[in-house]
Amino acid sequence: MNSSVLGGVSVGHVIDGRFPLLRQLGRSDWSWAYLTELDDDRPKQAAIKIFPFESVDAAATLALWDVARTLSHPHLMPLFHAGRFDVDGEDILYVVTEYADETLSQILPERPLTQDEVRMMLSPVLDALTYLDRRSLTHGHLQPSNIMVVDDRVKLSPDFGWRSQRRTIYDAPEASTGQLTPAADIWSLGILLVESLTQQAPAWNRLEDSEPEVPVTIPEPFFTIARECLRIDPAHRCSLAAIKAHLKSPQTAEPAIEIAEPPDDHTTRSSFKFHAMILAAAALVVLLFVAAFIFGFDLTPSDPLPKLQSPMPAPVAAQPQAPVPKPTRAPAPPAAEAFAPPAAHTAKPAPTPTPAVEPAKGEVVKGSVKHQVLPEIPEKIMATIQGHVIVGIRVEVDLEGTVARAYVDSPGPSRFFANQALHAAQSWKFVPAMVGGRASAGTWLLEFQFGQSEISVAPSEVFP
Repeated sequence: MNSSVLGGVSVGHVIDGRFPLLRQLGRSDWSWAYLTELDDDRPKQAAIKIFPFESVDAAATLALWDVARTLSHPHLMPLFHAGRFDVDGEDILYVVTEYADETLSQILPERPLTQDEVRMMLSPVLDALTYLDRRSLTHGHLQPSNIMVVDDRVKLSPDFGWRSQRRTIYDAPEASTGQLTPAADIWSLGILLVESLTQQAPAWNRLEDSEPEVPVTIPEPFFTIARECLRIDPAHRCSLAAIKAHLKSPQTAEPAIEIAEPPDDHTTRSSFKFHAMILAAAALVVLLFVAAFIFGFDLTPSDPLPKLQSPMPAPVAAQPQAPVPKPTRAPAPPAAEAFAPPAAHTAKPAPTPTPAVEPAKGEVVKGSVKHQVLPEIPEKIMATIQGHVIVGIRVEVDLEGTVARAYVDSPGPSRFFANQALHAAQSWKFVPAMVGGRASAGTWLLEFQFGQSEISVAPSEVFP
């Protein structure tokens, strides 16, 4: 199916009998967006995006949207509803999200972003991608139309999981295999960075084994970041942490080529939300330096830009006291380390539990499980399991039987299931072991086994 089926949906339709299409907000080759309203206690205005049913794995797409509905991050739009409906015998998918004031795709046709605006955009985008990566999720749709501004806050769209059969330059070279990893988001970030600064994506031929050409007119550190994001081999692309580190490093020399500034006339869009955010940040910096001069605050920055969400500390009356030497700051990592190839995701070896005190000697009475918690996995994701997924979680239990620390002992083949097992293990309760008549701290190994129809756990006490 192609996106022509979307032509059968227009303003006035009511999706799934509950979401009226009030006004078209935008469209692309693979999705159309409309203004709608919610019928519950959430804010009335919302956006609904509809897609042709082109997903390679329909069950996996809907399952990922079920997962997306459980996520919560200040720079990730909440996904209110998701589902499918029929138009003239064809399936169409839809998601309902927050209504965005503006998208990056509306700005770039008129002008490129300034360097400061790019920094203001990158910070929340990197935070949102880090949040997804820690949950073994890949966005897969990082592009200007999915960079939103909601109430002066940059957010990513939450409709990841849908896969078009067509490829754009934003799709990493490995996208054709259907196996996307967080490295695919790094590739998309490199394309996004170039387009944001130049108004056009870099030149690249997918059929050739060559990397996209990053324009030399792009200033540092963005030139180096884009170049390291756009490596053909996913293992050679920089990591999210490396990008953050490079953004914080001292500015390198600008390219020798002079770049003309855009004309300052009435046709230049000046209401862009990113620009307003930068002005607010600049005002905050001025206030902080005034406060530093009057009250003697130590404002040595740890970030090149102030965090807009953090309030300025209230002034404190100066008290006479002996001078205290300032702590020395650890030197920044060498720039050469910032873009080292990211290490493969391997489980860290579990440290050997070391009791804080010498365990009491005497008769040992083993502990027992008092309360266990199983991971909550959507049925649609469970249905994708072939055979069984086994994950080992090691937990350290205090004298009251509460889990003091938990870590992955053996992750199995999926980081997603390992993270779900780790989260569940942290809520377990135990009856502590007794050594010489006294309660003793202990260590347990919990072996979670995930199958298509059930989740089971085999607990075993390994200490004392």
